[in-house]
Amino acid sequence: MRRHRICWHLAAILWEQRPLIEAASLRLLGLVLLATFATTALHAQSYTCLPDTAPQAIGLRIYVVDLVTTTDPRLVAKRERYGLLPADSAEVTVVTKTNVCRSAGAAFHNEVSDPGTPAVDRMLVVLEVGNKRYVVWDPAQYVGEWTTHVIFDRRWNTLGSFVG
Repeated sequence: MRRHRICWHLAAILWEQRPLIEAASLRLLGLVLLATFATTALHAQSYTCLPDTAPQAIGLRIYVVDLVTTTDPRLVAKRERYGLLPADSAEVTVVTKTNVCRSAGAAFHNEVSDPGTPAVDRMLVVLEVGNKRYVVWDPAQYVGEWTTHVIFDRRWNTLGSFVG
């Protein structure tokens, strides 16, 4: 019986202190939310290039080599629409340099995202075509059932794109 009275007494005290407890709880909740968003904002996006052994990199390289080495008029027209230049197959290489991956990721994000969209981590395939063009693809960035491949010049200006 004594334990029952103590519980009721504590409940009454807590009920009387409810406005203070609610204010303190709200302050605590606010601090937790602030800390959560602050650490999220401090997390810089990471742009990483897939290695040349990744199936996505191998497949994209095969397609781009076909485009830049062809003499077929239909494929030449497609290559020109994309902003690619003719090249030898040896000039199409998979890029894994950190600084190029960062620049490619930022340029790709700006191209495929609405203005003001927060940057996200990306695993990219980046191909250098000759020393004048880059083809950038994020295999995880879908628009419906399609993914976008963007062609950039050396200064990361968009020249063209295609979906696959």
